[in-house]
Amino acid sequence: MIGTVSRVSTDDRCIRLTRKIERETAFHLFALPMGMEPSLAVIGVPLWATVGVHVTGDIAPKWDSLAAIINFNSFITASTDFFGHNDMDMLQLGNGGLTFDEAKSHFTAWALMKSPLLIGTNPKLSTITPDILEILTNKEIIAINQDPVVGKSISPFRWGINPDWTSNSSFPAQYYSGPSEKGTVFMLLNTLNEPADMTFNLTESPWIRAGRQYHVRDLWSHTDNGTAVRNFTAHAVPAHGVVALLLKDAGNEPKGIFPACSVWFQCTDKNGTRVGG
Repeated sequence: MIGTVSRVSTDDRCIRLTRKIERETAFHLFALPMGMEPSLAVIGVPLWATVGVHVTGDIAPKWDSLAAIINFNSFITASTDFFGHNDMDMLQLGNGGLTFDEAKSHFTAWALMKSPLLIGTNPKLSTITPDILEILTNKEIIAINQDPVVGKSISPFRWGINPDWTSNSSFPAQYYSGPSEKGTVFMLLNTLNEPADMTFNLTESPWIRAGRQYHVRDLWSHTDNGTAVRNFTAHAVPAHGVVALLLKDAGNEPKGIFPACSVWFQCTDKNGTRVGG
């Protein structure tokens, strides 16, 4: 455990839960006394948090509210770094109104966009079910949020169903990436109301080098999923669901791949000769 803990609740379940989250994360945790702020029982703040600026109106435990906040924040990601953080408002996990996949998307977007993570639910934490607790204690997602080296947020590199740079409160950008101490982070957000395959070219991200292959780590299944060369496809991403990946450089891509470049446009060989496009 890093940091300090203050507990003022005498509710056994509340204390047990805060201790569990403390063991599995690096949050400062506070359990508020019964009767205070009934919608807020546990607060977790990234250890490096300095100044947070609330960037939108109040949040609600509804997908429409989450989508609108993600959409707004997607245009101001450059405003987040160690100097300050876009506060996207309290997490709504445990407050009902969200499917399991929506709850995962909620936590992932808030964490990878480097928002302070404020966990708000009822005073006795009775709505923190095991599956919600599993989301709140995802070490790999939290590690990106609390990265001690990189304070930048992920940012959209492709909007998906909308033309790039389109503001749409119901269907925000779907493809995001950003740097981290351990590699390049990707978030694929299915904003549709049905499952969908989601595909991207690795070099669409400015943090990926052309001509390289990358080890793929799934930050939700906690599995190493082979090596990506040029493209990656996530199959059947649930409605309002999310995929969170960490890609690490695995060396030069295999020789003999055609076309010679990952994007067949103004493609230039290593010797400077134009070879396609």
